[in-house]
Amino acid sequence: MIYEMRTYRLTVGGVAEFEENFAKVIDKRNEVSPIMGFFHTEVGDLNRIRHIWQYESMDHRAEVRAKTMSQDWWPPPNGHLILEQESKVMTAPPFRPEPRLGAYGSVYEFRTYTVQPGKTGEVLSRWTEHIAAREELSPLAALFMTDVGPLNQWIHVWAYEDMNHRAEIRQKAHELPNWPPGSRPFLDTQNSEIWMPSSFSPMH
Repeated sequence: MIYEMRTYRLTVGGVAEFEENFAKVIDKRNEVSPIMGFFHTEVGDLNRIRHIWQYESMDHRAEVRAKTMSQDWWPPPNGHLILEQESKVMTAPPFRPEPRLGAYGSVYEFRTYTVQPGKTGEVLSRWTEHIAAREELSPLAALFMTDVGPLNQWIHVWAYEDMNHRAEIRQKAHELPNWPPGSRPFLDTQNSEIWMPSSFSPMH
């Protein structure tokens, strides 16, 4: 499987209208290929929307895009709200090959790490060894590695009940003997943002 993460920067105040227009056609769009998650920013750079799609391959993605763009209902009428668009095509590691769908939390933290070139294997090895202990505290909702777009990104998504729950879990995580899992020497940058799922997001 591959995953496409599309992030849109919107006009100020445009999130509600964008989500409303998207909600009207999401059932039809899911019949073609499934959406994994739909979010808007709560902390960080505001007025942004992010949606994540699952495809079998790049060929499947191209087929789906051609099919949907031929429909009069797609894309939703949101063009007037969009200032910028970004797309990343990603893969997932063996220990989290698909996102966790369902009610895991009302707050999602997207942590994006830039891994030094050629060091993704080192990071993957350390995470594979230690992720089970970390997930005893709270679920890793998804993990992605970029393949098209900004390269060498390690994007991990954590679900929390609320911001207080996040603070509590992070404190407990720092008390674990092997968390962080020894991958920091292989990282160049780190970014953290809080995103909120929409009512129709499978990750919610």
